[in-house]
Amino acid sequence: MANTFEVFSPVSGTAIALSQVPDPVFSEKMLGDGVAVDPSDNTLVAPFDGKVLTLNKNLHAITLSNGTVEVLFHIGLETVQLKGQGFKALVAAGDNVKKGQALIEFDKDFIVKNAPSAWVMCVLTSPMDVAVKAVSGKVKKGEVLFSVPTSQTVQSGSGNAAENVVASAPIVITNPNGLHARPAGMLARAAKDFPFQITLHKGNNSCDAKSVVGIMGLALNAQDSVVLQAHTTDAAAAQKALDTLRELILSGLGETVGTSRPATAPVPDELIPTVPVQKGVFVKGLAACSGLAEGKTFLFKHEEVSFTENSSQPQEEKVMFEDCLLVLSQQLEQEIKNAANKNAKAIAGAHLEMLQDPFLTQETLRTIEQGKTAAYSFNEAVRKSIDLLRQTGSRFLKERIADFKDLRRRMILLLNGQPEPSYHFTPGTIILAEDLLPSDVTHFGKEVAGVVMTLGSPTAHVSILLRNRNIPTLVNTHARLEDIPNATPIFIDGTQGAFIINPDAHQASVLHQRCEQARAQEQADREHRHLPAVTKDGTKIEVGGNINNCEDARNALENGADSLGLVRTEFLFLQETQAPSYEKQSQQYKEIVGAMQGRPVTLRTLDIGGDKPVRYLTIAPEENPMLGLRGVRIYDDNIEIFRTQVRAMLSVQPARALRIMLPMVGTVEQMRHFRQIIEEEKKKAGVKEPVMIGMMVEIPAAALMAEQFAPVADFFSIGTNDLTQYTLAIDRGHKVLSAQADGLSPAVLQLIAQTCKGAQTCGRPVAVCGAMAGDLQAVALLIGLGVRELAVGPGAIAQVKALVCRLNLAQCQQAAAQALRLEDAAQVREFVRKTFQI
Repeated sequence: MANTFEVFSPVSGTAIALSQVPDPVFSEKMLGDGVAVDPSDNTLVAPFDGKVLTLNKNLHAITLSNGTVEVLFHIGLETVQLKGQGFKALVAAGDNVKKGQALIEFDKDFIVKNAPSAWVMCVLTSPMDVAVKAVSGKVKKGEVLFSVPTSQTVQSGSGNAAENVVASAPIVITNPNGLHARPAGMLARAAKDFPFQITLHKGNNSCDAKSVVGIMGLALNAQDSVVLQAHTTDAAAAQKALDTLRELILSGLGETVGTSRPATAPVPDELIPTVPVQKGVFVKGLAACSGLAEGKTFLFKHEEVSFTENSSQPQEEKVMFEDCLLVLSQQLEQEIKNAANKNAKAIAGAHLEMLQDPFLTQETLRTIEQGKTAAYSFNEAVRKSIDLLRQTGSRFLKERIADFKDLRRRMILLLNGQPEPSYHFTPGTIILAEDLLPSDVTHFGKEVAGVVMTLGSPTAHVSILLRNRNIPTLVNTHARLEDIPNATPIFIDGTQGAFIINPDAHQASVLHQRCEQARAQEQADREHRHLPAVTKDGTKIEVGGNINNCEDARNALENGADSLGLVRTEFLFLQETQAPSYEKQSQQYKEIVGAMQGRPVTLRTLDIGGDKPVRYLTIAPEENPMLGLRGVRIYDDNIEIFRTQVRAMLSVQPARALRIMLPMVGTVEQMRHFRQIIEEEKKKAGVKEPVMIGMMVEIPAAALMAEQFAPVADFFSIGTNDLTQYTLAIDRGHKVLSAQADGLSPAVLQLIAQTCKGAQTCGRPVAVCGAMAGDLQAVALLIGLGVRELAVGPGAIAQVKALVCRLNLAQCQQAAAQALRLEDAAQVREFVRKTFQI
């Protein structure tokens, strides 16, 4: 056809009118006219000879031009949320391509499961406002898809040269995924309403604000700052245009945004101040694994792994990288297979998933093509990944930084042909380190008695691995550990979250005696772990386990658990790319309940949000997620996921052993609303036996209103970790303040007392399932305040039960009343130590 340009189909499938796409950006042709194809294959090919103008960083969209027309190919709807998963780019921006050349490979099945649609939208973005003649029905790859009149010319959008330029103030991009195709199209469409040139500027780069491709080419990310410029002699019209477009950008251009204000730049770990360690003085930290340990120090440092930057053999570097990628993947697969427990298996699995992340691979290969070595390129890809995690503000995601560092070290050692370092420790070694990587723990044998870290978090992967080995560990101490010579005497008191270097003779004698007594007491406790926990004056206290999986449940039972006070079901969800099925959840819950042989089991419904984000749930990014959408607050927007989980819980037998607990309840109406949904599902499932439905007390408001909650909650379980951080306004993961977040603060104790008092009005039991339940200095006070159930880690059950048997309820009540009148947590701990010799 002489007066048309033909665009061939990039995939085989069924052509569908663009107006049928369930997204107004495409159906209303905001980006331009075109056609959609429901693909029957998994490779997008070039529909004509041309040049790649843009390739989205998430690999789901690509724009081609032949110099006259520009066409956008967008694979799937909402696929920007997949962050590159399911896509593999075979070309890069700036490449010249031939018709039929493969551009992007995509996993259609994965996209269908994780996004609304896998349709491929083929849109003429320039010239704009040109109607195309498109086919419909079955179409094969390489057949004509639509034609464009060649009499049209590409619109520049600039018009005549303007005499004046009016600029906006800096505008911060609020879209969580930056300005990808959809918001870029809306901005370009809005800019076209003004009959003069408008440009968009980021630093030294700029584009025509009426060009979708130009906007996408700026690769604007969340929190990037841009400036708009209007080129016209009409100052009033220019200001109107800038104000209109500025408001559109700040509102998110049709997307949900968290905030229009720039986020506070995170403080890099290396800038966190440290303090010197004085001889004979206790230094506080956070206990990642409690217990007592004594020994001599060993400063653990990672050897610097060097590499060169430039290479003249990119093909050889690429082959070497791909070979080492395969080797490291195989090593991680073997580690998963040989893992001693599910936690270790899950951590190795997370490392394998990170290693196979498309961003990491594509970014490495892209940098290699620029003449860099494979080691340098992988290091850069990891650095960018870490920067992205730091920018999220999420403590949970920032804790994954150590995992990326671990992968970087292992990969560069492979690329350099260097062996893993070997370490030799003497019995009674206490490891000192700024921070540790998960793979470091594999070098720790029985000779390692304890660990102290300057940084770190109790919920980081390395802490989980150390707890699995029952190695007393302190993190987040801010201590200048590098100043301490090797073989210096040291004592760790995990019960108080402190350590002491070079104790004097008297201190050393006392501390050594405590260790000996602790070892003897531990042996005695284990011998009586299956007996009930009853105070001297006859009050029974239920001591249960806090667990994540069936293996933990069996461990808790073996350690004497009367019940399971908390099953954290979110671990089923955090490990998946989509919500786990009813069948998978039902199987897991049945195994856990079965492992407890009829004892009560408390399953907490999904506790996601805040510092535990999941990409497949409807949760918009937030500036302060810990005060935002968490726990029950996300259920209504993800109601089918919640109902599916409840149905899976109700499938367990015997139902009378089941207790369902709702997290982050803040109002009576929330409790009543979700209780009603559980009752509906219970009726549908035909469950006749009573099932207790209770709530977590994590928000101070819930504690203060316990009396109002008591008629609608069958039981209360106090999550002291969150209750403490919300009461004291200290983020429990804060690198500077977290050590001050002590649950024995009289303010927190007052809220626990209020909860117990309110619960008693309806005879409701109160449990504690947070860290305080396993804090030996807190147990007597909790019992004295009215708590009758304690849920702790499996390894602490025997010790807590033994302590309960040594207490007297009347004395506990008297001590609790006195503790409420003290000034701070330090006074409370000193009071408990003197009163109960704990």
